[in-house]
Amino acid sequence: MQGTLRFSRILLLGYLVLLITASLWPTPVDGGGFIWTITSEVLKFCRNIEWLNWLQYNQLEALANVLFYVPLGVFLVVLLPKVKFWYLLPIPGIVSAGMELAQRLALPARYSTLDDVYHNALGGLIGVVISVCIRQLKKWLSSRRSA
Repeated sequence: MQGTLRFSRILLLGYLVLLITASLWPTPVDGGGFIWTITSEVLKFCRNIEWLNWLQYNQLEALANVLFYVPLGVFLVVLLPKVKFWYLLPIPGIVSAGMELAQRLALPARYSTLDDVYHNALGGLIGVVISVCIRQLKKWLSSRRSA
């Protein structure tokens, strides 16, 4: 158990470095370079698939924002197992609002939006809910095996 907790903390640290770097990078992370190349390729790929050709840049960005915050919700549940899950629910939104506020106040080349806060908070909420459901399922299965 102690090794798993230590590994989770190391993963959280790496995730937070990535999250902070992406959120507080002085220029938009999708404004060129590696991220823009990936974004362009995903959009080209989606245009060639009939049921995905509705996906445009704004939808892809929203989806990426949701997915980028799912791990935060997971880490909250894993690393704070004794905290009631409803106390964890607002944390991703608070973190996102803090990042967006920092962008607005200190990074004039970045675009801070309430949509980003909403999508990031939604991703964190999804991470919390999925993790709590998995934890409850494990408890239920464990109790079924013991009975």
